Amino acid sequence: MTQATTSDRPLPVTSGRRRRRFGLAAAALGAALLGSTVAPTDAEAAVPRVLRPGTRPMQFLFGLGPSWGIGGSSYYYDAGYYGPGCGAPGFPCRYGSFGYWGSFKLTQEFSGHFSGNASGPALGILLNEEFGYRRFGFVVAPKFTYDIQPKRDLGLYISPNVSLGYHLLSDRWNYYNGAYYHYTNHAANLQFGVGLKLMLDDRWIVWLQFPQFDMSFGPRYGYGCGAVPGAYCPAFFIARLNLLLGGGVSF
Repeated sequence: MTQATTSDRPLPVTSGRRRRRFGLAAAALGAALLGSTVAPTDAEAAVPRVLRPGTRPMQFLFGLGPSWGIGGSSYYYDAGYYGPGCGAPGFPCRYGSFGYWGSFKLTQEFSGHFSGNASGPALGILLNEEFGYRRFGFVVAPKFTYDIQPKRDLGLYISPNVSLGYHLLSDRWNYYNGAYYHYTNHAANLQFGVGLKLMLDDRWIVWLQFPQFDMSFGPRYGYGCGAVPGAYCPAFFIARLNLLLGGGVSF
């Protein structure tokens, strides 16, 4: 009579069940480990609601900051040096540096985005008021801005911008020939640079304008040059750097 060998004996049913239970337990443990690894990453990547991107296209910004003169030149008339013929043949106007003074600037801007939200191209109106020693300036200009959103879920925008408009500059010169000299100059103004905006609660805005180039070009009416009949009033040039910061509201 042949005896059954060990290899011919059927395996207990409980052995297969144990293997299945072990596999399920391993899968559950792996899922738990994976979940514990992924969950914190997702939590860290989540952006608080208050810092979400803006959904409103219109913005009003206001701010302030210093403005430094970094270059400039002007022709002007000095009666005691050249005589009564500013710009006339034989009496050229005197040339010298101009516009190196410092000033304090206020700024306001109203703009709207073509995209229907706070990103993309925007067109607006810019106003500046500047205050310096014996000087006051005013700028009004159309302004173009492109708000670039580097992170999709974060309301942070990099904002290159440019404006071209009108600059009124009123200045009073030192006491000369028994009186102070006061002049009003009209010029074209060009400003360009890059700003940074942060949206708060889809309504409020905090912004910073990195050092921005601010240049003006125009005729210089100085030391009586504009009062001489037939005289030519040469141009002046001013180059400045602005560092502005402020807040705003979107709607």
